[in-house]
Amino acid sequence: MTGSEDTPVYLAADCGGSNCRVRLYDEDGVVLSEGLGGPANASLGLKEVLSEIFRATRDALARREGPTIPLSRLHAGLAIAGLIEQERRDEFTHIPHPFASMTAETDAFVAQLGAFAGGDGGLLITGTGSCAFAVTGDEKFYIGGWGFSVSDQGSGARLGHLAVRRALQAYDDILPSSPFCKKLLAEVGTHPAEVSGWARTARPADYGALAGLVIEYAEKEDEVAKNLVRTIAEEVNQLIRALVRRGVTEIHHIGGLADPIRPWLDKAHGRYVAQARGDVFDGALRLINNRTGLINKTGKARA
Repeated sequence: MTGSEDTPVYLAADCGGSNCRVRLYDEDGVVLSEGLGGPANASLGLKEVLSEIFRATRDALARREGPTIPLSRLHAGLAIAGLIEQERRDEFTHIPHPFASMTAETDAFVAQLGAFAGGDGGLLITGTGSCAFAVTGDEKFYIGGWGFSVSDQGSGARLGHLAVRRALQAYDDILPSSPFCKKLLAEVGTHPAEVSGWARTARPADYGALAGLVIEYAEKEDEVAKNLVRTIAEEVNQLIRALVRRGVTEIHHIGGLADPIRPWLDKAHGRYVAQARGDVFDGALRLINNRTGLINKTGKARA
């Protein structure tokens, strides 16, 4: 990249329950570098979210060849999972930061913005958490996404949580066991007391990390794993039906669980599948350029 120290550099960040991914772009939209940080869901607290964004950004800057770009030159657009509580949204607009500018919205809002290039359509995320967001004419609305403890149906964390409960039921001979149950307990604790200790500090990302194991054993025809996946698939079906009832006719489905769960979904929902025009990073760039979403106007601080 060439240009003066005044040339803008754009930082697009996808902050989710499992990790934080960032991309740096020049003023022509060319990707300069990418970086990775840890879990960055808003439920962890905005200071922790920003800490992971800084970590991912430094990772991206370190991977890039050429002159050093200071954080103060970056215009940041952030897609933050779980940025729904008004108190936390208000906090975002005042929290100190080191960037040239900083704006944010929920990950679903930003991904929808990218997928439909600012137009109408529904965005369904099933990753560590889950959420749907849609735009139909002048109406914008969310479905789900209210946090792991009370929502997040059809998500990887929900699948992992159900799996741990089911494995313990097998251990206690409440329900039949299977090779999957034994394998899962080997991952989190062979005795219920160990599992309880693990669960005491487990985050949604920890439960979500078990989703792949459930899918793996379901594909091996393990009946317990298959029933767990069917349960989650029906929860995803419910989210799709809820969008359709609100008049959404095009739905783009993304997230770490989107592809693995797709074969288990109601085949009739295929009529609503929409191909994306862009991704969450494209949405973050639109967020910056259109000054859409929450805008932080506070003074800068060192990261």
